[in-house]
Amino acid sequence: MSRRLLGIAAAALVMVAPRLAAQQGGSVELGAFGRYNWFDSKEPFKDAFGGGGRLGVFFNPNLEFEGQVSYAKTSFDGTGDIGYTPITGRLQYNLWGGGSTGWIFGLGYTYHMFTKDFEKNLGGAQGLVGFRVGRAFGLRADVTLDYIFHGWNDPGVSGTKGNWNPGVQLGLSYLTGTNPDHDKDGIKDKADACPGTPAGEPVDATGCSASQRDTDHDGVKDNIDKCPDSKAGSPVDATGCPPDSDGDKVVDSADKCPNTPSGEAVDANGCSASQRDTDHDGIRDSLDKCPDTVAGTAVDATGCPLDADNDKVLDTRDRCPNTPAGEPVDVNGCSASQRDSDGDGVKDSVDKCPNTAPGSKVDGFGCSVVLFEGAMKALVLEGVTFQAGKATLTPASSNALDRVAAGLKEYQDLTIEIGGYTDNTGKRATNVRLSKARADAVKAYFVSKGIAASRMTTKGYGPDGPIADNKTSDGRAKNRRVEIKKTSK
Repeated sequence: MSRRLLGIAAAALVMVAPRLAAQQGGSVELGAFGRYNWFDSKEPFKDAFGGGGRLGVFFNPNLEFEGQVSYAKTSFDGTGDIGYTPITGRLQYNLWGGGSTGWIFGLGYTYHMFTKDFEKNLGGAQGLVGFRVGRAFGLRADVTLDYIFHGWNDPGVSGTKGNWNPGVQLGLSYLTGTNPDHDKDGIKDKADACPGTPAGEPVDATGCSASQRDTDHDGVKDNIDKCPDSKAGSPVDATGCPPDSDGDKVVDSADKCPNTPSGEAVDANGCSASQRDTDHDGIRDSLDKCPDTVAGTAVDATGCPLDADNDKVLDTRDRCPNTPAGEPVDVNGCSASQRDSDGDGVKDSVDKCPNTAPGSKVDGFGCSVVLFEGAMKALVLEGVTFQAGKATLTPASSNALDRVAAGLKEYQDLTIEIGGYTDNTGKRATNVRLSKARADAVKAYFVSKGIAASRMTTKGYGPDGPIADNKTSDGRAKNRRVEIKKTSK
């Protein structure tokens, strides 16, 4: 009967184990051990060594149901031959430590079978404290304590109910399924870089699905990443692409115009015509009527170089920036009312002596004036000309002579010498006579203007005292001149 019960119990354990494992998806523990049994002093049995095996099924990584069977050969008061077979079923809690070690705490029921010279079957409770080293294949040590509910009630046995039988076990265990695949993605947990894969999602060799994987490490999972090859460290938007704040298809990192109005076409820099300033003059291309302005040039609101007086000469070249409206100008932007060709400070529009020698003192009409104060050097009467080879004044001489006559009238006490000069062409005597006649013609003109003849003397110097080189036509022209100089106060 005892062998039959043992077989039934073992068969039941074997049948239950795979069902529980399948139901809970846990691992199975198989083990063999050596055991030493101590019997309560109330019991007439001799302590004995034995051995056995165990089979456990894990409901989860911690909770386990374990069944074990052991056998030991003992004796009755030192006589007889008794077989002792305890069959135990326990619920155990595995408290795993770091690495592959752990404590075991169990509580269950033991069916004690005594056979051969003494046959008796008794039930009782069992507690277990154990320690294991190694997960898949390791060493396990247990301490058990059995409490037998009933006494023996047999002739020759004095024990009563409530016997305590301790024991120790040392053996090896092998755990299957120690590398489970909890998320059922086909990748065992130890190799699974993404252990919580949602059901049904395909995974790569690391156990990661697109919803878990971030191939380019941009913080956006592959299943929603529209730019899966983003450069490491680059900022990206919610789709995993470099941000394009204004939606112009030029990413912000390359966009020189990040606020392009919606719908406007842009160039490679992300700038539309309403934003682009090709010539960098501060005027956008959409408003710039002069899109090729030289860098640094001041421009107006249309992007064109400034022409404040609208004379069509840019301010950068305009020497007369305030030309009155409508007046024609020269290449320097100056009109006749502004131009001073001879640089004497009198505008051409009122300058009656437009070719005054540089540095000459002039009156309000731009003509040289006699310096009537202090020591006076000879003053060339600019603009006084004669008919060729004659002492006849040209009409153009009137302006210059009138200016001198006005000065002589202001200084009534001034007397002057009027000297005539020629170049060195021709005979000296002829030139002296001609220069004297020309000096006399000037004197006559001054007399006609109300200057007393007594205030003026004349002299002809001919070719003497040249002021320029007679070898050139320009030099000879300068030497043919009339000069005045002060003779008294």
